Amino acid sequence: MSMKKYNLTNEEKEIVCQFRHYSIPFLFKSGKYCGYLQYFEFVDFEICEMLLNGTKISEDDYKMIISEDIDYNIQIKKEELDKNSLEFYNLYLLVKDIVKKYYK
Repeated sequence: MSMKKYNLTNEEKEIVCQFRHYSIPFLFKSGKYCGYLQYFEFVDFEICEMLLNGTKISEDDYKMIISEDIDYNIQIKKEELDKNSLEFYNLYLLVKDIVKKYYK
């Protein structure tokens, strides 16, 4: 059982909640970057829940975030994203930074 480990700031909670309530854009569901759908669902349902509850992020989950970032996210070209997809992706990047901040 994970114990509470930290509390997000109000700004961080707002970012995580925004990401959770954002519908995954078409580009990541069925478009050019559809291979990312499962990953973004994982971040939405698993990682965001851990962040909001202040529970410890496992080493495996953290490694998945880091490896996805190294292996795949560099392939996403921001200039190819429409406004909606870019806003979603930028929120994801903020969530990822929050994960890095609180992972210990």
